Amino acid sequence: MRSSRCLRLVLGVLLLAAPLSSQSVNPMHPQEIEVQKHSSPEDLRARAANLQLQKDVKELAGLCASVSNDMDHVNQGLLSKDALEKLKRMEKLSKRVREQLAQAPTAH
Repeated sequence: MRSSRCLRLVLGVLLLAAPLSSQSVNPMHPQEIEVQKHSSPEDLRARAANLQLQKDVKELAGLCASVSNDMDHVNQGLLSKDALEKLKRMEKLSKRVREQLAQAPTAH
């Protein structure tokens, strides 16, 4: 019982000490430590725009797949209630994606 308690204590100390040893700093060259960079408002806006673009493209792809299935049903004489709404949403998304891509700087 006592040895089991000691073993737990030793394991606990080792688990707590392991992360501490990996966070050492070279005291001889403190200038090599980089300070965390703070993003500028422009960087934050660009990152948010990129995330929105990715979200829009993903939604557009999903809508394209679902409209494709809806068109199969139209050929059979059935029109889904939200097929027209999906097409309108696709139109808005495609326009927004096109505009965002036109504004994006091109990489050469």
